[in-house]
Amino acid sequence: MYVEMFDAIMDAAPDPVAGVRDFFAGAAQRLVETGYADACPIATVALEVASTSEPLRRATADVFSTWIAAGAERFTAVGVPEDVARELTISMVAGLEGAFVLSRALRTTEPVEAAGAAAVAATREALRRVGASGDPAA
Repeated sequence: MYVEMFDAIMDAAPDPVAGVRDFFAGAAQRLVETGYADACPIATVALEVASTSEPLRRATADVFSTWIAAGAERFTAVGVPEDVARELTISMVAGLEGAFVLSRALRTTEPVEAAGAAAVAATREALRRVGASGDPAA
């Protein structure tokens, strides 16, 4: 479901930078709309059982791996080298997951907004390095 949501947001955006910005903005909005109850169930499971249940650890790893592959594919499609695209996507997922934890505990979207700003900057920089800005504001 999250890959489909990411794809839909990226497809609707005029460029990859706007897509990343919109994705994080949507995550922040969703937290507010649900009273900070609806974040990422995969991360919750991973945090709770990764060290005690190998089948559940593998299941969460499979989900995260799918997300990373989908994001990396999206960025390589606009010219970002595979290794950079993978690193960018891992950073985005890690930033978002950590931001969810902080936002839920602090009852503020500030962590998601900060993680989103960092992801936007990293995306813009990755695209700039390959000469494919994908961002009219670059």
